[in-house]
Amino acid sequence: MYKQDPMKNRNYLSAGLLLVPLACAVFASLRYNYGVHAAIPVACAVLVGCLSPKQISRTKWLLIAAFAFSIAGDWMLKHRGGDVLMFVYGIALFFVAHVGFLAFCLKNGKIQWALLGLLAAGYGMFFAWKLLPAIPDAVLLTAVGFYVLISCLSLAAAPGLRLPFHARWLFTAGIACIVFSDTLIACCEFLDMCGLYRLLMMPTYYAAHILVAAAVILPSPAYKNSKIQ
Repeated sequence: MYKQDPMKNRNYLSAGLLLVPLACAVFASLRYNYGVHAAIPVACAVLVGCLSPKQISRTKWLLIAAFAFSIAGDWMLKHRGGDVLMFVYGIALFFVAHVGFLAFCLKNGKIQWALLGLLAAGYGMFFAWKLLPAIPDAVLLTAVGFYVLISCLSLAAAPGLRLPFHARWLFTAGIACIVFSDTLIACCEFLDMCGLYRLLMMPTYYAAHILVAAAVILPSPAYKNSKIQ
């Protein structure tokens, strides 16, 4: 008698459910709607909460919290109008989201110090030469500076995850998309460089959440041998 493979069935279920935030991302990219836009990280948080393998059950809450703070930060930025303080609050909430991603990585891996050095050098020059002269408000400049730092830390920690190969690189791609999207936002907001940048900001933001969710809900037999919590 044919015996079904539960791992394969779970893969199909997880991949099928990922189509929900993916469809929302396509719709929001083509025809922006805030409800659909916000539904993407919400759906990803639910999927992580419900479908994460038991090996990361103790640390999945860090990712769920990161998604929650990302949603809150996004709301602040979308509804700030011209209020600089709302912009700072939004950055602060996204900062905490990165802390969640970083904490998950450190609980299940380690920072890649060589990569951190490269990122710090590159973004340090970007901050000093481009953003520093362009941001006159001291509070906003400080918030952006700390945000650049935490972004470099979380991106440097992602490849050091002790996860199966596919999960580690999906997660790294997700964090890279967040950092890339934020870089585009900085160029548009502070350097008046929009155009094509504006077209790429939201799709990469959506991709970031979907890739991070995919990294932890698409199971693999390799999870059984992964030294993760």
